[in-house]
Amino acid sequence: MTQPAPDGLTAATDAELAEVQAEALYVMTPQGLLASVNDVGGPAPARCFLSRTRAAVRVWTSAELPAPTGAAIRAWAAAQPPVDDLAEVAEIPEEVARLVARHRPVSDTYIGPAFAVLGPLVATEVPGLRFEVCGPDRAEEFRDGFPELAATLADRQPTVAAFDGNRPVGVCCSARVGRRACEAGTATLAEYRGRGISPALVTRWAELVRATGRTALYSTEWDNQASLAVARRLGLSRYTVNISLY
Repeated sequence: MTQPAPDGLTAATDAELAEVQAEALYVMTPQGLLASVNDVGGPAPARCFLSRTRAAVRVWTSAELPAPTGAAIRAWAAAQPPVDDLAEVAEIPEEVARLVARHRPVSDTYIGPAFAVLGPLVATEVPGLRFEVCGPDRAEEFRDGFPELAATLADRQPTVAAFDGNRPVGVCCSARVGRRACEAGTATLAEYRGRGISPALVTRWAELVRATGRTALYSTEWDNQASLAVARRLGLSRYTVNISLY
């Protein structure tokens, strides 16, 4: 496995960022349970979402998971020792999967690192392309190459796109928009990959997010080598590993 950027935060900052990210990813009940994904249409959330920082494991469970199951998962989390290297957290915890499956078989899982844009980034250029900030009024320009973004552009601000002439060929948008943070979502047309477009887009997007007073976050899965390479190239600070069970 290619290793992403090294861990570079304090335990306190890790925990704070984990909390901020959870608020951006999910809509929560007043009791702190996961009510829905913080996205257009409010999709059903994971039944269990773990944020594994170097110091500890933080647990959020959905409103449908029985309270005793949630309590058992939190007890498991409280017993976990610190880890020195988050790259070692690469498997779904068997005990958590077993507990969630008591309620209903686990249908899907997700595991991968999360990064924060904390230091300054230098916006690079890509020969032959120009980069533009794209507001909701430009949705029609994305209909052909990025139809899902075209339908939801107003909900994914800020958004930055790379253009070849009048054609958008790569985008970085706010896949999740929270009160304290935004989560990056990137996509590049297949024939334009490998040219450094994603790092250039993430850099510009992050500056727009930070200008609003929010934190710019970037997460991926362990097997997404291209996405890990973007985090490594930009030197992003890895603060947790996200683990979701549906």
